[in-house]
Amino acid sequence: MKMLTVTSAILLALSGVSLAQSDETTPGRDLAVLIYGSIEDNPEGAADMGEFVNFGQDIFVSMDYDESGSVDLKEFRDWDFGFNFIAEDEGQQRAYETAQKILFAFWDHDADGEIGRTEYHKSMITDFRRADTNDDAFLTRDEFLSGYVINLAYRAAITGQ
Repeated sequence: MKMLTVTSAILLALSGVSLAQSDETTPGRDLAVLIYGSIEDNPEGAADMGEFVNFGQDIFVSMDYDESGSVDLKEFRDWDFGFNFIAEDEGQQRAYETAQKILFAFWDHDADGEIGRTEYHKSMITDFRRADTNDDAFLTRDEFLSGYVINLAYRAAITGQ
């Protein structure tokens, strides 16, 4: 039943429902802030879509360790910013793995078991637009923390909310 609850929470997050983002310092929030800093050097600034997509392209290249031009589920699950360790520490490894599978399926538009460069690029653009809640074409740190699909899905899996 707990897995169903976590899966439902992740699906809600992926459909664009924005969950409230607490300012409480947690390892997951700290990691997400660090990731945002990799996209936008100025913590008071905002990343434009170009910066966000370029960051995503760098991630894609590092995930595609067999250099096939696409990422399969194993590559996707093997590559991680560190959320897997947080999930493990919280005893939420199964929920986290479920979140990874859902995200993979969400980005695998043609359901062929691989995320190609084009699919990934389209997903990055869609995810940026979904997180940019004020539609100003910039993604602030707060928008990234409260609206970026990976943050939403992994937060739901790790916290069980």
